[in-house]
Amino acid sequence: MKTLALSLATAALALTSPAPASMTINSSATGASSTASATGTFAAFATDAASPERTYTYNGVTYEYSTADITLSGDIAGGTNTLEGYAARAEAAKRAVQAYADMQDRFGVDRISPNRFKWDAKGASGTPSVIVSIERQLAFFYLGDTLVGAAAVTTARDNKLTPQGIFPVWLKKQMHYSKAYENTPMPYTQFIDEHGIALHAGPNPGYPASAGCVRLPKAFAEKLFAKTDIGTTVYIGA
Repeated sequence: MKTLALSLATAALALTSPAPASMTINSSATGASSTASATGTFAAFATDAASPERTYTYNGVTYEYSTADITLSGDIAGGTNTLEGYAARAEAAKRAVQAYADMQDRFGVDRISPNRFKWDAKGASGTPSVIVSIERQLAFFYLGDTLVGAAAVTTARDNKLTPQGIFPVWLKKQMHYSKAYENTPMPYTQFIDEHGIALHAGPNPGYPASAGCVRLPKAFAEKLFAKTDIGTTVYIGA
């Protein structure tokens, strides 16, 4: 059993934050593989994803959070230093909303069909980052502040879990075979937590269908794999 203590802020804000909530997860991973199934519920909170303010609301009270609350730190080996509390989930949701607007501006589209993607790296430079929108089933890749790519994705089906929050890429494998799912091939795998959740190429039917991982169109997964580094930040929002 995996128990995530979902704090509403870091220790620095503990005196001004509400009591932490918790979520219990069953992990089906054996070694590095997919993934986990949700058996609990996350205490209710809300965020105005379109707002530029770094806030979220819990039980009718609005809380501010800082850069420190959403910054990965420490040793990323093993994928244990993920951020999955309310501040991280709120920040990931906000970034997903902004990424969708950036996609509309840069590529002139409102949606991307299954197994399709857009890519334009011209003039782009800077630190790589990845943003995933569970609601829109889209992934976005940035270099610095420039949106380079956007793709249709597949996240977790019912009774499974694609975690939300902020994660580091801690292991990359050009080809991985899932130990939990009969050696299913997972090309261009990038693991983001200790329980086998990863970005990788895989079937992309246009709706949530994975066991927890974020499946990408193969050509997009290959391009992404070539551009990211160990330690690249991945934001997964609602």
